[in-house]
Amino acid sequence: MEERPVFFMNEGERLVGMLHVPDETPAPIVVFCHGFTGHRIEAHRLFVHAARAFCRHGFLALRFDFRGSGESEGLFQSMTVSGEVSDLKAVITWVENLKEVENSKVGVVGLSLGGVVAILTAAQDDRVKAVSAWSAPADLSEVAKGVLGGVELEEVASRGYLDLPSGYRVGYGFVSEAYSMKHDVLSAVSKISPRSLLIVHGTGDQVVPPSHAERLYNAAGEPKSLFMVENADHTFSRWGLQWKVINHTVEWFEENLK
Repeated sequence: MEERPVFFMNEGERLVGMLHVPDETPAPIVVFCHGFTGHRIEAHRLFVHAARAFCRHGFLALRFDFRGSGESEGLFQSMTVSGEVSDLKAVITWVENLKEVENSKVGVVGLSLGGVVAILTAAQDDRVKAVSAWSAPADLSEVAKGVLGGVELEEVASRGYLDLPSGYRVGYGFVSEAYSMKHDVLSAVSKISPRSLLIVHGTGDQVVPPSHAERLYNAAGEPKSLFMVENADHTFSRWGLQWKVINHTVEWFEENLK
């Protein structure tokens, strides 16, 4: 197996990623989309463990930083959901041109907001052949208002930004998109069929309540699968639960992308 730093452009800014290449190619590829304020490594190295697991099972895996996050260019303050969808589409275009990728077999795994981005992108772009959404909101507005402390949109508009306790500065563009119905996740998830969808969620998620997984599942068409992880939190931070999620997702992609 090889791990190769890679770079690609979108709208004049450079994105940074890590490509995991199995010993035998061409092979299907799975692209990982991190969550809000996340990066290509993710909490407790979740994406590193997952990408290496996929690679051991004969997949290419790509984990990357959206613009404004991790080591990619751009300001976090300029980040929007629409911008992240644009980034993912640019990444898919890039991976389709890799000689190691088999017959445009592209799957996407997204965590939290990354799961929303994966769903929205798949609804618009049939180059995505299979999707797994981990801890993803069914209603972006509902979750965003909780994560952002219930701040009023008018308050953010007057300053143009919102400073979070975590040290991040969020721009008005992100807040206005998240608070509106510009991105209807339930409508989008219904458009993924007949491509395969796997929804994964922890029953102990305090950030995105597990009811969101059920709402996504009910709105989606077939083929679809729901995997609820007992007692798992938002990022599956317990070692055994993390691997339960990774192993189940790898097995699902072996059935739905290979």
